[in-house]
Amino acid sequence: MKITYNWLKEFIDISDLTPQEVADILTDIGIEVDSVSYAAENLEKVVTGKILSITKHPNADKLKICQVDVGNETIQIVTGADNVFEGAIVPVALHGAKLPIGIRIKRSKLRGEVSNGMLCSEAELGLTDSSPGIMILPENTEIGKDIVEVLGLNDWIIEYEITTNRPDALSVLGIARELKAVLNKPIVLPDTSFETGSFKAENEAELEVLDSAACPRYTGFIVKGIKNAQSPLWMQVRLYLVGLRPINAVVDATNYVMYELGQPLHAFDLEKLAGKKVVVRRAKDGEKILTLDGTERKLTSDDLVIADAEKPVAIAGIMGGEESGTTLETENILLESAHFDPMTIRKTSKRLNLSTDSSYRFERGADIEACEFAAARTLHLIQKVCSGEVAEGRLEHYPKPYTPKVIVFNPEKSSRLLGVQIPARKSSEILSNLGFTVKKEQDYIVVKVPSWRKYDVTREVDLIEEVARIYGMKNITSTYPLMHSNVKKDYRYFYIQEIKEFIASHGYNEAINYSFIGEKLYSKFGFDVSKLTKIANPLSEEWVYMRDYLFPSLVQNAVNNINRNEKDVALFEVAKIFVNKGEKLPEEPLHVAFLLTGKVKDDLYRERNADFYDIKGIVESLLEKLNVNAEFTAQNEKPFLHPGQSAKITVDGEEVGFIGKLHPDVTEKFEIKQDIFIAELNLDKLLSEALSKKVTFKQIPKFPPVTRDIAVVVEKEKPVAEIENVIRSKAKYLESLKLFDVYEGKGIPEGKKSVAFSLRFRAKDKTLSDEEVNTIMNAIIKELENYGATLRA
Repeated sequence: MKITYNWLKEFIDISDLTPQEVADILTDIGIEVDSVSYAAENLEKVVTGKILSITKHPNADKLKICQVDVGNETIQIVTGADNVFEGAIVPVALHGAKLPIGIRIKRSKLRGEVSNGMLCSEAELGLTDSSPGIMILPENTEIGKDIVEVLGLNDWIIEYEITTNRPDALSVLGIARELKAVLNKPIVLPDTSFETGSFKAENEAELEVLDSAACPRYTGFIVKGIKNAQSPLWMQVRLYLVGLRPINAVVDATNYVMYELGQPLHAFDLEKLAGKKVVVRRAKDGEKILTLDGTERKLTSDDLVIADAEKPVAIAGIMGGEESGTTLETENILLESAHFDPMTIRKTSKRLNLSTDSSYRFERGADIEACEFAAARTLHLIQKVCSGEVAEGRLEHYPKPYTPKVIVFNPEKSSRLLGVQIPARKSSEILSNLGFTVKKEQDYIVVKVPSWRKYDVTREVDLIEEVARIYGMKNITSTYPLMHSNVKKDYRYFYIQEIKEFIASHGYNEAINYSFIGEKLYSKFGFDVSKLTKIANPLSEEWVYMRDYLFPSLVQNAVNNINRNEKDVALFEVAKIFVNKGEKLPEEPLHVAFLLTGKVKDDLYRERNADFYDIKGIVESLLEKLNVNAEFTAQNEKPFLHPGQSAKITVDGEEVGFIGKLHPDVTEKFEIKQDIFIAELNLDKLLSEALSKKVTFKQIPKFPPVTRDIAVVVEKEKPVAEIENVIRSKAKYLESLKLFDVYEGKGIPEGKKSVAFSLRFRAKDKTLSDEEVNTIMNAIIKELENYGATLRA
């Protein structure tokens, strides 16, 4: 969006501010200024001149020799322009002139004839990107004057961006309102006076609005007897500077007011409207219209159109039709100033891939109360330039006039949210200067929202934002949030993160799965989905239920890896499960699950197949980190686990999880030929147990340990945990007991297994002698023999 400094100065006194200072203020209050550029940048030694005579170039058919009066002398200029004529007043770049397009003009010869300068077009003066010929100035333009003065180029172009919720800032008036709030200076509104004739609008045309939701307001004025012409030079130049191309006085007036006041308007040639009727309706499917850009567009029933008695004559709020547009021959017009539903305009604009200045404003939300004001301003300009008479009255459709939204503003809440004390009087002043109607009550302010802010100011916090940005974000110091010492500290998040890092440090990769599961996967473990919580709107058949275990998802992850020849898999997942509670909401305890399959490293160079004790090892390590004492007890309650290689995990007699090898029948359903070991624990219960314990520290031992290894042969069905309990019962000074080998095969009788442990002994008050440790070991061996174990040779 572009406006100019001098244009803005007509609305508010900013003569004490430079254009850059104005830009800085706007940026500080949320209107981001991209650039401030001088309109006459790199424009030097260009003056107005009058073409006295034109002769044909003797050596070139397409060139002309012009004798041009530039005020103090007559110079010869060679040109190839077709639109020049004797008596025309044009911009002349003299010898040594500098132009915005990046060139300097020098005296030269063109096909043997001397040219002392150049006749300039709008493009060469930097007003537009392209132009059809030399710029022709009005007949009464004084000769020999600096073009910067004549065109009013001693101005600055301010280019800025707005957020989509601030359509009110898409005009000179809108920016002036913003500056008024900061500078506390009054706004001067432009002249909207015009004279009316003795005829009535209702007798000249008829209005019918068939879709009030899409067009809540339509205002039409009739002007007759105009003499359409080129718009005045000052208006043309301003339109050029903001990026528009002048067309004719009527069209230029509507575009000028759109940039000035923010309200799009459109002028129809009244004589080209069939039946002198305006109908606002939805288009018929397949209906076509030739728009002003020369393109025929096919419409649908979602599009809103302005039609006459026979056909569409404009796409509402976007672009007019070519057949009903005004020309220099137009004498009678219908001036439209309407308000359209933003969503309707946006949908049509996107579908047709047609974005205009008009649609840009309507789809963001124009000011419904500006229709009459903008129309009056346009009528003033048209009548000033083109004469004509305005009909009494107007064509009007406005069934539900705008009712301001009322919001209660609490200054104390504003200060609490912003962290800075802004006096209630200052807040009232800011809101009032922004155009809000304010009324001070005892402890609060009653605020009425103006029509131009109806879309973005809907609640109290929006008013607080308005106060904050005008008061100045630089004046609001950064502070820490208030801390309440009685708030219970919860470090669970940090504990969970630490647990994840701990498991990952043991070589396991974290898996992140959906909390959903499908019947096909769930049934492979022998589960019944009827016990699960069903999703009302599942993503697909594979994600119909909320899972009550984590491990099935990990098994599916492992199977996917194995099928892609990644056979060594170590995964874990920490997530909530969902336990169905019937009519009540499901319970959501936090679980941790592990999966291990394939090869594991014995040391740096050797690998072996993972076994039950590897998965048990990571579970024991986690329990040890949490300082939780748990028991592993053989179980056969879970049919998806191997009955001889599975256990339930209990803490103080309460089951907190399970561990084991996946049953061969289950792995067969997945068509997998390698063992898969899984474990799953209730992490909520483990954390509760861990956090309930008081952390204690003990002194680092002063005396060295003594290590012994022992291997015994027992019945294959004997649980290792029972053997550990037997050892502990006779192991005085035992500091640690670790299983390091379970073996079946050569050298071991059928139905037996060898179990080997490493024992570490240490006394707190002395160094243990070999004799003392040997005595303890003998007692352990004797107790193991009573249990049925034999010492392995």
